[in-house]
Amino acid sequence: MQRITFYSILLLLSFHITSVAQKSAFEIQFKVAGLADVPLIVAYRYAGNQYIKDTIQVNSKGVAIYRGNEALPPGVYLAVFPTMNNNYFEFLVKEQFFTLETDKEDFNKNMKVVNSKENKIFYDDLRYVNDKRVLSEEYNNRLKSFKDNSDSSTYYKNQLKKIDEDVKSFRMNTITSQPDLMYSKIMNAFREIEVPEPKRDQFGKALDTNFQYNYYKQHYWDYVDFKEEGILRSPVYSSKLENYFEKIVMGIPDSIIKECDYVLSKSKVNNEIFKYTLVTLVNKYAQSKIMGMDAVYVHLVNEYYAKGAAYWMKSDTVSLYKMIDRANKTGPLIIGKKAPNLVLEDTTLKVPKSMYDIKSKYTILVFWDPDCGHCKTEIPQLANMYDTLQRMGASVYAVSTISYEEMDKWTSFIKANNLNWTNVADPFFRHNPNFRTVYDISSTPVIYVLDQDKIIRGKRIGVDQLQDFISKYEEYLKAKAKQ
Repeated sequence: MQRITFYSILLLLSFHITSVAQKSAFEIQFKVAGLADVPLIVAYRYAGNQYIKDTIQVNSKGVAIYRGNEALPPGVYLAVFPTMNNNYFEFLVKEQFFTLETDKEDFNKNMKVVNSKENKIFYDDLRYVNDKRVLSEEYNNRLKSFKDNSDSSTYYKNQLKKIDEDVKSFRMNTITSQPDLMYSKIMNAFREIEVPEPKRDQFGKALDTNFQYNYYKQHYWDYVDFKEEGILRSPVYSSKLENYFEKIVMGIPDSIIKECDYVLSKSKVNNEIFKYTLVTLVNKYAQSKIMGMDAVYVHLVNEYYAKGAAYWMKSDTVSLYKMIDRANKTGPLIIGKKAPNLVLEDTTLKVPKSMYDIKSKYTILVFWDPDCGHCKTEIPQLANMYDTLQRMGASVYAVSTISYEEMDKWTSFIKANNLNWTNVADPFFRHNPNFRTVYDISSTPVIYVLDQDKIIRGKRIGVDQLQDFISKYEEYLKAKAKQ
């Protein structure tokens, strides 16, 4: 009899631990009749796009096994066959061990699912909807041969309506009978909000003209389960998020900020959904070309990144620092803030000129460079309209970015283009902090519109937009005064 020593016990334990460690965290078998010795690309959907996850090989028997040591994130995946012109079939990953068996002649119609309730329900739904789609196409073709309002036309229209109702009913039955399925949650998130009619007075006029908008907005996220990470790897969440901020939320920074906080608070129940939501919103408003949206970016960075909520950034301190630094520079310059004062030298370099000393209804603050290509076009254009702007109550405080060596270029440009406004510069870099830092000037020209209290009302707009901007701001003030 072989004696079991302490050393042999350690070997057995080591073997057991190694075996456990090497056990796959997921295994999906693909069996495709009619295919042999070809590659299979496993891809997945994420935020409306498709990404390659891995490539495996279909063997001589039409079988491919996809396995790994880390569980697959939940969502909608694709099995893509490059040798078939990239034809593919979709499948769901929630369970981590299952088999999909089909035939290359018709992936969906011939699909057999083993050990996956998610995919069984998914393919039942696909086949049902496809059968209804075929019938719908047949009825639509028949409908074309009849005149509108004829009995036959009415019949087929009613049939088409019934098909639509049947599909909705079929899917609602899945949603209500299988509420814990990821697929049910994805389908549920696609549901439209049914908005009731507003209450009306005795003459039929709506008592609240904004009722339907407010109801729709209030209930917009009712069918979205933020706990279900699988909605990220489907087209539904990204499209709903984009639609909400593009079409539902009012395009005013304060309103957008409020709604960003609202959606982010709902998404916190799942780390990945929270991460996607925050990153998407930050990028959206960091890259926005709409004036004033930098206020949203500043809020999101200060409230979430600077306070450590963006947990994924903890290892990327350089990027985090850059984001916070940008927000810190932009924060004092958002619309509605008082513009930092500038006291710079005029062309004599002897007389300091304070921007706050300008007493006019509007101050147009311009940063420019005589060597800048755009400035050579924009600044003379501004000079040509200066008389009109003065009649509108505007003065110009023009800051040149020249150094002392470029003094002659600056003064020559002023004379050549009759720039008869307040011209200033800091050629010796005497002022600390420098205006370039204070106003975050990295390129020229940059134009701000300030009101009589030097509050920023417009920023980074073109010379050709100035008159229209001031006119519309005047209209806004008049409308606000009447409220």
